[in-house]
Amino acid sequence: MRDYIYYTLALFIAFPFIVTFLAYWITKLTKKHTWKAVHNAVQWSAIFFILGVGILLQLLFDQSFFGWIILLFLISLAGLLIHQYRNQTEIEVSKAIKIVWRSAFLLFSSAYIILSFIYIIFEVLS
Repeated sequence: MRDYIYYTLALFIAFPFIVTFLAYWITKLTKKHTWKAVHNAVQWSAIFFILGVGILLQLLFDQSFFGWIILLFLISLAGLLIHQYRNQTEIEVSKAIKIVWRSAFLLFSSAYIILSFIYIIFEVLS
């Protein structure tokens, strides 16, 4: 039973678009609202894109980049909080976290596609 969980997680990390489509499809069936389904799919699949990019970077460069990824999140969150502090009277941490998380989905899904192609090209050429 434990092996099935490991293999499923490995499949979702190797192909995070599966998680995106599954989360969208399940939310669309239960809530019947397209934008809620899109937001739910983004929130659930972002972690798999982040893990996938981290693993691809580790495979390409033989070095872990997860510390740098966490640092990127912290700097982005700090920048948003400073921006809120300067432009608004109240700081909304939950709103800043949502913005960082949704931005991370866009950034890491794009990076995942690019790094996948680079990894495939390197493997074919070597």
